[in-house]
Amino acid sequence: MEGPGFYISELEELERVVSDPTAKATRLSISLLRHITDDFSEELIVGRGGFGVVYKGVLPNGLAVAVRKISQTDGFGDKEFLNEVGNLMMVAHKNIVRFIGYCSQAQSESVQFQGRYVFAESIQRLICMEYMPNGSLDRYIHDNFQGGLGWNQRFQILTGICHGLRYLHSDEVHIIHGDIKPDNILLDENLKPKISDFGLSSFFPGSSISRFTNELRGTRGYIAPEFIDKGILSFKADIFSLGVTIMNLLIGQRWDREQSFEQVLRNLKKRLVKDGVFSLWENNYQQIRTCLEIGYNCVDMDYRKRPTAVEIIHRLEETESPDYSGSSGPPTLWQSGDEESNLSDTDTIEQEPEPDSTHWWKKGLWSWFATAISRATAEYPPSIESLADTDISGETSTQEHDKLDTISKLPTSADLSKLTFLKEITDKFSYKRIVGKDGMYRPGSHKVFVYKGDVPGQKMVAVKRLIGVEIPVNKFKMEAEQFKSLDHKNIVKVVSYCHDESRKQRLVEFKGQEKLVVFDGHEQLLCYEYMLNGSLHDYLVGQGSRKLDWQMRYKLIKGTCKGLRYLHQDHGNGPIVHLNLCPSNVLLDENNAPCITGFDFSKLIGEKENRSIAVKKDGQISYLPPDFFHFRGTDFKYLATVDVYSLGLMILEITTRQEIKGKHEMLIKSIEENWSEESQLQSLYPSLEYEHLWQVKLCIDIGLLCVKPMPKERPTTRKILTWLNEGKIPVPVARAGAGGVPIPPVRTNITQADDRIKEKSKVMRLMERLGLK
Repeated sequence: MEGPGFYISELEELERVVSDPTAKATRLSISLLRHITDDFSEELIVGRGGFGVVYKGVLPNGLAVAVRKISQTDGFGDKEFLNEVGNLMMVAHKNIVRFIGYCSQAQSESVQFQGRYVFAESIQRLICMEYMPNGSLDRYIHDNFQGGLGWNQRFQILTGICHGLRYLHSDEVHIIHGDIKPDNILLDENLKPKISDFGLSSFFPGSSISRFTNELRGTRGYIAPEFIDKGILSFKADIFSLGVTIMNLLIGQRWDREQSFEQVLRNLKKRLVKDGVFSLWENNYQQIRTCLEIGYNCVDMDYRKRPTAVEIIHRLEETESPDYSGSSGPPTLWQSGDEESNLSDTDTIEQEPEPDSTHWWKKGLWSWFATAISRATAEYPPSIESLADTDISGETSTQEHDKLDTISKLPTSADLSKLTFLKEITDKFSYKRIVGKDGMYRPGSHKVFVYKGDVPGQKMVAVKRLIGVEIPVNKFKMEAEQFKSLDHKNIVKVVSYCHDESRKQRLVEFKGQEKLVVFDGHEQLLCYEYMLNGSLHDYLVGQGSRKLDWQMRYKLIKGTCKGLRYLHQDHGNGPIVHLNLCPSNVLLDENNAPCITGFDFSKLIGEKENRSIAVKKDGQISYLPPDFFHFRGTDFKYLATVDVYSLGLMILEITTRQEIKGKHEMLIKSIEENWSEESQLQSLYPSLEYEHLWQVKLCIDIGLLCVKPMPKERPTTRKILTWLNEGKIPVPVARAGAGGVPIPPVRTNITQADDRIKEKSKVMRLMERLGLK
């Protein structure tokens, strides 16, 4: 068939090859490649390599390919072209860019020669490969770590490159790539790495492992020293290039080979702290350190000491074992040998100014002390209402103590409404019994302390003591009765309360020594059930953080949403707004169910007083929206949106594993831009099944809707739970806000029509697309 008929069949064959991963590469015509690249339009250029320009080619069925047009002035002749095509014909691996087709075709062109136009014949050489939508690795590794590639993504990319190289070096293939570098590592839609550009590749037949050559080739900075000095070309030359690529990938910038291993590790730590992601990487310390060690082994000047790709993969697989401890023993906060503070990025940013930090020895001593505090907190995490991060000030003791002798002498009839009894079970409100305090105030002006109380023959209780807060007795008792009436599995239960006018208050503070401060006023206390598993804050950030799988995170999100909906809408005594919802105010019971607490204080002191206290913090604090500090209304409808904003931040924090601190705008923007693709979510949860990844995306979209700048655009808690239960956000809402997540379609088997009818319809559609009908 000639003319259009031949053209249609050729295009159809290309579509078949692209659609079938097992299909062999095919020969292509220059006219076909011109057509799918819009005559090699500059608008379709997606890259420029050492031997030509790469264009995106779009097929009628919507599939895309990459077309590399080899320049005739780059010294890339028939020999080099045949070598690359021949090597590409031999390879097929998930971490090698798939070879689709090739073109080597003579064309007559009119050119000017000695003042006259003459016809000359030129050879057009083109290579067609699978299209990689995320471009080359070089575009990503130099971004900052905040919003760029995270550790899990970098590790998976590193592992994929090594698997591709192992395949090339195997007895089955025996090919040296010759130009491994970030520019030649392409990323698919899931950020899976694939090695590309085989223009400098060499096939080693039989059992050959090296050869000598006088032809120096490669990319400066990635060429092995023995190849430069002695012309020795071997698989170990690829390993050297891999090592440089590993170093650039891990440290996020061009590697300085003059730096020692410890210097690189220390500089990486500083950069992670600067970008605010240190805590996200710290849990993978041993894996990171091992990968850096592999990088240094790969660039050994003696090529015989470099590992093989198989040995590298074996070491990488070892790091993924749950009990892997590395070759260097347990980490001491990166073991960098640095005199600087070993605190995480959170502690570095939020800690109070160091005393006399101009002297290095005092600075080191302060660092040691702060680290000791942090480790003590990790070992004994707060187990009750930490309304703020009490680790920072170091004033609250969370250490467990043996039951005191006086407790064993208490009567069996426990009355939690009596001040004398509450004094006994808390050892007279000893500072050693403090397990939480209200963090909305600066040190020295705390208004709430929470004590652990041991009740004989019963469960422990948490006793919240209000200090210096003038709440009218009738209001206190009325509100406390309402708190007692609350009954929901995701709300911390108020079991009793105490109002006592028999004495002045005596506040016990602890700042290195016990100090009594007398306050005028009545004793007002609330008693809660004791939460054994601490606060959500303990699980998300800091040295005491624990690894949570997605199922647990989703349980925490859904339970918190149910608790807030109950406060806003579902109980019979009128709505309650929280106005200080944050991970520290979500406690976990013995079954790790989330339970909201801390709403009582805002209810007791009133919304206006709560706002005035928050404003004293000089700017946005905690999880409150910016509009809360400017809005002057007191209606419940608005105040409920304040809680929803806080809930949204918590959902984003739980889902993306990024810590909320300071102003929220940058983090929200980062999540909007960097956590919308399935590939990015897979980097967070690499072992998660497909249907659960949709849950992750759904939670991110809901979180982003909750933190909308306009309060009226934020959803209600009832809507949020509806979306979680149905697994999707309605399309109009999704278009106005986040991306929207439908329930994944169910794959079905469809009976095909008669083959002859199907084939005829396909040809007719192709002719219509090409304008031939």
